[in-house]
Formats: sequence, structure tokens, C-alpha cells
Amino acid sequence: RRVLFRSGVVGADFALGLPDFRAAERVFQLLTQVSGRAGRGDKPGRVLVQTYQPDHYVNQFACQHDYTGFAAREMYFRRAMRYPPFAALANVLIHSEELSEVLAISTQLGKWLAANRPETVRVLGPAPAPIPRIKRIYRYHLLLKSERRDALGATLRAMLAHAETSGLPRRNITVDVDALHLM
Repeated sequence: RRVLFRSGVVGADFALGLPDFRAAERVFQLLTQVSGRAGRGDKPGRVLVQTYQPDHYVNQFACQHDYTGFAAREMYFRRAMRYPPFAALANVLIHSEELSEVLAISTQLGKWLAANRPETVRVLGPAPAPIPRIKRIYRYHLLLKSERRDALGATLRAMLAHAETSGLPRRNITVDVDALHLM
């Protein structure tokens, strides 16, 4: 019986190290998509995957074509860490060509959020964005999470109002609610 090698993934688990809560989901999607294209009809196929983490649950569930198992494990982690779909999420990105301006704005917003956020909103940061500089633009961010979407929205509106009354340039602040990427 002849087996065709039709697909391969090099360094599939590289993305597991990215600072994004959807990283495991994206790797699982990639592996299952590639394996779904390996064989055709009656012709068997094989997928070769290069990985440094063969025991990682993403790789294990992908090899078994076990979406249900993967989803259950992923939802366990997301519930524990308060990530969607168990919480609403907003990424507040502060950006400027001047690092000193980014640091000043993100520090002021971080201090204001620490003093004024409701208990139901958790704030992570300010911290350098995962890609801290793109095309001469420095980037910091704050990540806000809340199980109550109304509390998150109210906090973001109040933060932007504070920024306006404090003279912080609105052009340097980007708010992304339900962000698809945190990079």
C-alpha cells in the first residue's frame, strides 16, 4: 500500500509562544486544516509536523482529530484566566513616535485605571506591546477584562473622558474591544 506525503508543517508550535490567548486555537486550526488536505478520496495521506512540544495538548488533540477534547481543555483555561468567551476584553494601545510620550500617556492612564476602575474590571499593564515598535512608532498597551460588558464599556468611556480632560492626545490612544489580535 502506497502512502502519499501530501502535507507538512514546519515549526507548528512556534505560535504557542506568542502572547495571545488565542494562540493554541490558531495552532490547532492550522494543524487540523493541513491534515484535512493530506489525503484525497480513497488515497491515504500523511502529515509531517515538526514540533518542539509533542506532548502539548494542542498537538495531542490535533493528532487525534479530537476537536471536542481540544475545545474542552481550551475552555477550561479560558474560564480560569477570564478570557473570552467568559469575559469581555479590550486592548488599549498607546502609540507615538516619541517613547517619552508613550510612557507618559500609558503611565497616566494606568494610574487612573488603578484608582478608578470598578472591582469587576481587571487591568493588566501598562506594558510594552508584544511588538513594541513598528515603523518608528512606539507602542504600549493595557488589557482590560471584565465578566460584565457594561462595566468594561463604562470604564473605557470614563478613561477616555479622563484622557480628554487631562489633555492627553486622543490620536495616540486606540481602544479595541473584543480584539481579534493582541499583537
